[in-house]
Order: sequence, then structure tokens, then C-alpha cells
Amino acid sequence: MKVSWMGVRIGMTVLALGLGLFAVPTSLTAQKAEGVSRVGWLEVCGPAPRRPNFDIFRARLAELGYVEGKNLHIEQRFADCRYDLMPGLATELVQAPVDVLFTMGTRASRIVSEAVKTTPLVVYSCDPFEHVTRIARGRGNLTGVTCMTTELSPKRLELLHEAVPAASRVMFLHDPQAAPNAWKLTQEAAPRLGITLQQARVGAADELLPELRMVETEHPDALFVYPDVVLSSYPRPQQLAEFAIKAHLPMMSAFRFFTEAGGLMSYGATASEIYASAAEQVAKILAGARPSEIPLREATRFELVINNWTAKKLGITIPPSLLVRADEVIESPPPFATH
Repeated sequence: MKVSWMGVRIGMTVLALGLGLFAVPTSLTAQKAEGVSRVGWLEVCGPAPRRPNFDIFRARLAELGYVEGKNLHIEQRFADCRYDLMPGLATELVQAPVDVLFTMGTRASRIVSEAVKTTPLVVYSCDPFEHVTRIARGRGNLTGVTCMTTELSPKRLELLHEAVPAASRVMFLHDPQAAPNAWKLTQEAAPRLGITLQQARVGAADELLPELRMVETEHPDALFVYPDVVLSSYPRPQQLAEFAIKAHLPMMSAFRFFTEAGGLMSYGATASEIYASAAEQVAKILAGARPSEIPLREATRFELVINNWTAKKLGITIPPSLLVRADEVIESPPPFATH
């Protein structure tokens, strides 16, 4: 499903906190003379056994002439799902040094942008309200891509209501520090759909299981997952899908990998476009563009994925009018159900 977002203009504010890091070390000049570009990849969690997003990013850079092992080196760091480690890892990458640093996730992007003031940043945020003053332009040393997940949260709730009209109590599972605007927009949309929205807060990986026990105790009619990077990282999508099926909860999320894992539905941007766009932003900076001159890239391709195997498992009949609008309907059981 394609959505045009031309003309979107959003007023945003930026928190300019923290101390800037040191100027780019002179050894970077030597590296450039050798014709090797260095890109920093900073991830909150990971690395997972499979890394399709990293593969998309690396492949697009290669298509643009930056080939790892030839004229490109990607320096990687992983924070073990601990946000408190992010500033230190960002510092390591700046001092490595790298020409440009890429990170993903709204909360992570905010933390890194507060720490890194000189090295160019490309961020993947699902809530660009946090980062730039105007969506058409970067800020200082920062630009990036947005998946529009925050803005699409009301639409996602509408689709869930269309699929399961009897679901009047919906649990909104999220990290409140990641994208508070998403909770606000979804709350505003709930009353006109006859939905009462509750929230379960997961700010760290070890908080997920206790919150899921709370969700089970509350017995909502459906589960709405706002996918920050912790909830989106291996193995949590499968954990959430297994929980939702066992608790008899239709689960709505933003990305297809939740639905492939066994969730009921997803509606959101495609990873192929997002990570390819991020690579393109990085390539522009490597070619000499300033981040402040590079417009923030918005997702333009969105997909509705429905897991009809899960629907049948939950005793739900998805309306035919919704099935025909889906980009993909999954009929086979998820991996955990075949073991």
C-alpha cells in the first residue's frame, strides 16, 4: 500500500543537551587519503542471528560505490539493550574515528544526538518530532530517515478495530521514553472507535516479562505494540507473538516481522525502503554533503500484513474487505508453532 506524504510540515523542537565530543581526529584525514570511508553502526540491541536490515544497508552502500572491504569500513557497536551504554559507545565510534555515524530508534537517536555534536549523524527515528526543527531540513550535524510510525498509530488502531470490532479494551505496549507522541495520538483516536486504551510500559528488555504478566492479569481484548528498538529486537517479536496467541490476544504492530512471528496484523513502513534510504543519506555525507543540507527522508511505502493462520487460531474471521486490501496474507504457521 502506498501513501503519499508530500506537503507534510511538522513543527518540532530540539533538546540541545549534553557536551559535544571532540573534533574529528587527524587520523581520519589519513584514512580519506587512502580512499577508505568509515561508517559507524551503533545499535541498542543485537546482533541477532539474522541481520536483514544491516544487509539492506550494506548492499545499498555497495550499489552507491561504497564496498565493504574495498573502500568502506563499517565499525559496529552494540549496547546489549542498555541505553546507558549508548553515549560511551558513540564516543568510541567518534574516536575510532568514523566519517559518519548511523543509529536507529527514537530514544537511541535522541541520546546519541545529545552526545555527538561534531561527527555527522544519520538517525532512523519513528518519531522525528524529537530531532529536527522542520521535517524538510536536518539540524546541525544530524539528518536521517523516519518510518512515520508515530503518525500512523491512529490508523493502526482503526485497522485493528476493523479486524476485531468487538475489541473495546486495548493494551498499548510501549517504551514511554521512546515516542510519547504515539501514545498521545493513539489515545486521541480511541474514543471515536469506542475503545478504551490502557498502557503497559517497557523501558528495558528485562521489564517485558513482568509487564506481560500484568497484561495477562488485566485481560484486555487486544494488544497494540508500539515497536521501539528493544521490543523490535530478537527474540522479543517472537516472545510477544507467542504470548499473544497463548493469551488469546489479537496483536497489532507496525512491522511485518511481528506478523511473520505470529502476530495478527501489522501496518507500517517497509524495512527495505527505510534502511536503503538511510544508506543513501550516509552516502551523501561521504560524498561531501552537510547533514543540515540533507532533508529528512520520510517513508513512502507502507504495507498491511495479516496473519490469517493466527486469526483462525484465535477464532477471528478477518473481514474479506480487509483481506483484499492486504499486501500479504500469511496462511502458514509461525516458526514456534511448527516445533
